[in-house]
Amino acid sequence: MAQALADSKSEDHSLTSSDGESTLFIRRFWRGKPRIQFIIVHGALEHSGRHQDLVDFWMKSYHDVAVTVFDHIGHGRSGGTRAYVPDFKTYVNDMLTVGTFAQEQVGEECRTFICAHSLGGLIALTRILDSSYGWDLPLSGVIFSSPCIKPKNALGVNTDSLVEQLDRVFPKLHIPMIYKGSDLSRDVDRANDFDTDSLIPRFITVRMIKHILDASTRIRGLSYYFKFPCLFLVAGSDVLVEPESTVLFAHGIDKKLSTIVQYPEHRHELWNETDRQDIFQTMRKWVDKQLKEKL
Repeated sequence: MAQALADSKSEDHSLTSSDGESTLFIRRFWRGKPRIQFIIVHGALEHSGRHQDLVDFWMKSYHDVAVTVFDHIGHGRSGGTRAYVPDFKTYVNDMLTVGTFAQEQVGEECRTFICAHSLGGLIALTRILDSSYGWDLPLSGVIFSSPCIKPKNALGVNTDSLVEQLDRVFPKLHIPMIYKGSDLSRDVDRANDFDTDSLIPRFITVRMIKHILDASTRIRGLSYYFKFPCLFLVAGSDVLVEPESTVLFAHGIDKKLSTIVQYPEHRHELWNETDRQDIFQTMRKWVDKQLKEKL
């Protein structure tokens, strides 16, 4: 692994968000002339830097590989009001902006996989399933980690009507975060990292809650239309999203395309769990299968 990582290169980039004002932070890693690439889409109230172990795993797993990570607006090193988004379509269009940028770096022949966690999964599903968006870039498959198919009350507000009322008057009102690192992972160090990370806001805005609730409601009945190979990693002890809803959604996809792996005792952030390297290996075996089937 050390040698593989030593051979890799990385470079930071910035692009303008589709909101027309904010700057998106993008970091790209690569080795050789990439024939396979991964685009990692992080979750709510976190940032791409929290998934460096996954980046390192992909970089050591393949020769001629690229990995692109980025921070959503209002998150991490990207611009924008913290934990706020003017419209969910901003997240969705930004994902395509980053995807287009990443594909331009490697060419159309490079095999592309999206790795989407939590809110990132909701963004990816919206981009692909919503007929007003669509996905027109090469895509070999999507790996979903605890996708936000149906959020639980961990957002801080559990009444849609109340969210609607607050959003009309106080869209940027801060709702305190009601979960902590130990709710996300059984790994004590990773839990502590979350609790002490200065890039993570300790609140979520009413507008962001509203858009997450609205977007998850829109996509829940659309799984039949998902036509890409996909792997769903489901955490059974998730306090942020309902694992049962994720499994139900995944079962709505053609069984030839959809693979479901459940972890009954695991918490929300599977990529930061105690046995994450085993989970990464499961992901790699699935990717290898997709690569082989397309030959």
